[in-house]
Amino acid sequence: MAIFGKNRSQQGADHGATIIAAGSQLVGNLTLSDRLHVDGRLDGDVASESAVVIGAEGLIEGTVKAKTVVVSGRLKGSVSADRLEIIAGGHVEGDVHIVDLVIEPGGRFNGSSEILAAEQPLARKAVTKQSGRANAARDDSNQSVPDSVTTS
Repeated sequence: MAIFGKNRSQQGADHGATIIAAGSQLVGNLTLSDRLHVDGRLDGDVASESAVVIGAEGLIEGTVKAKTVVVSGRLKGSVSADRLEIIAGGHVEGDVHIVDLVIEPGGRFNGSSEILAAEQPLARKAVTKQSGRANAARDDSNQSVPDSVTTS
């Protein structure tokens, strides 16, 4: 199926892709529910619910948060993902917070890494932090709020 197929009813939520073509430069932040493929240059932060792929000639300078990040080109900045793959010829410079890290021979990583537990992927970690803030706010108030409400 082509990316821009005629039959949109067959394309699910994760069948789309945004492409930044070679020779293109984008400055700004992107928030996506689908895949991002970068063959050009992107200066800004990226948040995707799917995969971010940086082609051999691609470059991202900024923070990348995605389910999976695959780097054949260059990434300068921090990465938060369930899986980071650095392909031969790919370069990552910065801090990474990931569950799985794969570096092929010829791939380069320069920075610090935090390997997260497999049972607590990033999506759950963000929810846990937000819940902690809500509980802290509740503890600071003088009101008593029950943790659960039972109706009969």
